[in-house]
Amino acid sequence: MSRKGSVLGTAMLASVMLLSACGGNSSGNNSGNAASEGDSTTPAVEKVNEFGWKLPQKTTQIHFFQAEKGNPDKINKKQAAFHDYLLKEFNVDMQRSSLDVDPKEKLNLMLVSGDYPEVIAAMDESQISQWKAQGKIIDLAPLVDKYGPNLKKELGSRYETYLDADGKLWGLPRGWGYLPIPDFTAHIRWDWYQEIGAPEIKTPDDYYNVLKQIVAKHPTNAKGEKNYALSWNSDVRIDSALGFWGLKDGYKEDGDHNLTHWLNTAEGKEGLLYYNRFFREGLMDPDAFINKFDDWKIKFSNERIAGHIGPWWQSWNAGHEIWQKTDPDYKEDKRFVQMAFKAPDAEKAYLSAKNTHGWNYTVVTDKAKNAEEIIKFLDFTVSPIGTRLMGWGIPNLPESYWNYEGDGKWSFNETQKQTLLDGKLDFEKTETANGSNSFWLAYPQGLLSDDNKSTAWFDQNFIADEKWKKLMNDNVKDTIYDNTEQRVSFTNENPLTIKNQQVEDLIKTGFVKVIMSQSEDEASRNFDELRDKANKLGLKDLEQYRTEEYKKNLALVK
Repeated sequence: MSRKGSVLGTAMLASVMLLSACGGNSSGNNSGNAASEGDSTTPAVEKVNEFGWKLPQKTTQIHFFQAEKGNPDKINKKQAAFHDYLLKEFNVDMQRSSLDVDPKEKLNLMLVSGDYPEVIAAMDESQISQWKAQGKIIDLAPLVDKYGPNLKKELGSRYETYLDADGKLWGLPRGWGYLPIPDFTAHIRWDWYQEIGAPEIKTPDDYYNVLKQIVAKHPTNAKGEKNYALSWNSDVRIDSALGFWGLKDGYKEDGDHNLTHWLNTAEGKEGLLYYNRFFREGLMDPDAFINKFDDWKIKFSNERIAGHIGPWWQSWNAGHEIWQKTDPDYKEDKRFVQMAFKAPDAEKAYLSAKNTHGWNYTVVTDKAKNAEEIIKFLDFTVSPIGTRLMGWGIPNLPESYWNYEGDGKWSFNETQKQTLLDGKLDFEKTETANGSNSFWLAYPQGLLSDDNKSTAWFDQNFIADEKWKKLMNDNVKDTIYDNTEQRVSFTNENPLTIKNQQVEDLIKTGFVKVIMSQSEDEASRNFDELRDKANKLGLKDLEQYRTEEYKKNLALVK
């Protein structure tokens, strides 16, 4: 694709900057000063790249820790090309690190040792409270006021909700906005389902009976290994898995907006006894609660699973996206399809709770030497074109998801789009080449403001055109709901924070014990025991607090 001469000049300047940075020039590159020979007083000439970004004369460095578990080798591989692109075209040196361990432990260690970077992503409100109390993160409000026009514009009235009582901003939200696509669903091995005549599935019992029939027909895989009707991995969220019984993110809501935790509902008990039935009858993967995703992926791709309940992408990533590359006789219906059903007494299934406030936050620590430049770049990433760049990655390559001509003109890479629609896109290969979504620090996950239809997730831009995505969306669109007003903060200052953590820790192991009980009576007793212990720890107090906060939030949006 041809470009304007000014773009070429920008690229040449960026190349000089890259060579200077590689040469260890700690003072940065000053070639942008463009002074006439013998005239040291000529003002610097401001260089602007094709995205409208004003190139800093000194390289902006954003080396951040992302407080989420991640394989360092995979992260480094994915971010390498995009890092080089941003350095060359934007003079921004951006690098992410994560560890394949509990991020809470790492953050605590950082806080104690004092060894932490200038920027940390994916902090929750409790962690922000802890770091703020020790003076380790800075108030971003003055910087946003001065350097954040896109942040103010894109967040709009929502911006005020991120400020504390004193008007201070301790973190920029990650992944805010409403994206009406499914996250959490039931899954079924589609070709096996068709083999038995595709019986109607309207209730949890229907799903159970169909999966049982499938396993009876496919008791083992080609290697003779036992197959299972249902499997999970350690990412399982019981709150979401109970949505088939009409619970919203683990809570039952009455007509007056009072919230009751699933442990104190008949629906919660019914749901856990339902999953216990799979276990008791040998239909559940015995490693369902300890499978790490990569290990589970191997078991899944080895065709040992008939059903799954969890994020839709998991069965895609572990199923047909592997089989397409490994099965020479692959046919497109060899895949998992997402579906919804509900308990007979439930009004509807609530499976994908949407929090438009965002997932968590990116903070700037007291070690930042040039916080202004960091905020300037993050402000660019929040703009629609900045979000496209960060979300879709490097443009104008054969492996790119999109093309960019400058002056805001862009288009999707039609070859990659069609490959996606054909179900043959190799995400691992393309994302390594283009770096899409490598550095998610501040931009939105919802629909972009300039066209109100595109989103940072490349593969979610064509749901109406993609056969299997459309089928999924048609099946489960009524299970998606906005749950923003139910969000509650448990910060260090909150007297219920410790109590909430104690209850959560109890439930993490307790619900597994219920599901893995040897008999229905034992499962019922274990459920009652878990409920009583949780209430003794203060679950009722937590219900009351959540209800009060929920009603306050509802009043604000009316």
